[in-house]
Amino acid sequence: MEDDASLVQRTVGGDPAAFGDLYDRYAGMIRAVCFDTTHDLNAAQDLAQEVFLRAYSTLPKLRAVDRFGPWLFAIARHVCQEWRRKKKRDRHQFTADPPEVDEAADQMTSDSLSDLRLAMTQLPERERLALHLLYLQEHPANFARSVMGLSSSAFYKVVARARERLAKLLSSNQEIIP
Repeated sequence: MEDDASLVQRTVGGDPAAFGDLYDRYAGMIRAVCFDTTHDLNAAQDLAQEVFLRAYSTLPKLRAVDRFGPWLFAIARHVCQEWRRKKKRDRHQFTADPPEVDEAADQMTSDSLSDLRLAMTQLPERERLALHLLYLQEHPANFARSVMGLSSSAFYKVVARARERLAKLLSSNQEIIP
């Protein structure tokens, strides 16, 4: 598997297929980060597309090509912040209806999985991202820690903290608020 740095260099050199490989590698994780913000599958997909458009257009300015993953996640966080600000300013916001849920996914989701997803929304962003990368996207720990820009020990501390918080949230009888 080709590393991020060489794919970035090939993309900047004019090979669009290289950016396609970067997209395939990171699209699921970026959509997960966006879904954590929006709680809407369609909005998350739109935001993810915006993230990749911005990344592609500013890729030649990326100095540390080996830090593509953390740079892409920073763009995703920025796009999500913009979305939240825009959402707050939207005066035609409908809040009475719950967020849209894919029917097939809803049928497959058990109560415990729903509780887990709700509990994950209560975690700090760094912990949520670590769990997404390691467990939900099933990436190797070395890849996940490099994307987050953390050392091995720091990454495992973040994962341990996230698991402890999730255990407390799931074991408490308090209602989890999305």
